[in-house]
Amino acid sequence: MRLITVRHGESESNISGVTAGWMDVELSDEGLRQAKKVALRLKNENIDAIFSSDLKRAVKTAEEIAKYHDCEVVLDKRLREQNRGRYEGGPGKNLWADLKASGKNILEWKPENGESFGEVKKRFMNFLSEIEKKYKNKTVLVVSHGVALSILSRHFHNDFDLENNHSHKNTSVSEYSFDGEKWNVVKFNCVEHLE
Repeated sequence: MRLITVRHGESESNISGVTAGWMDVELSDEGLRQAKKVALRLKNENIDAIFSSDLKRAVKTAEEIAKYHDCEVVLDKRLREQNRGRYEGGPGKNLWADLKASGKNILEWKPENGESFGEVKKRFMNFLSEIEKKYKNKTVLVVSHGVALSILSRHFHNDFDLENNHSHKNTSVSEYSFDGEKWNVVKFNCVEHLE
């Protein structure tokens, strides 16, 4: 199985530096342009299924990609960004500073009224185990969010050290292959379509 992941295009909250999490913010004008560019990049890929977070910024990105493929966009809440709890609507730098200052394991630290990275990982892995069975020898595309995709790539790289960067740029494309036993990293955080 082949898995292609795409982070949504630039959102209004990306511009302002606000932590969005589960806030349902729109793509910026630039974000829509980025979505159209990544759609053109993926135009000739043989994609069998497209899944997306149900948040607008991901849905709009997925819809642009789906214009070139004969499959509907299936929305799945398990692909949402991390629920940032009390940090949502505030500066993103505060969340990261508090996470580092906590001294806790990256998977365990949990924002008040939000969810831990471990909980995000659990729901994403639940989704992954479903598609592994259903889409053997097929290509699945997933549109999701920065932290959610970072946790997925950390899982595939077996690297949960906060000092190591697993961030995904807007509309970056990553690719993984599943050989029936383990996942292999083929491509990570590629934005050549924006250059």
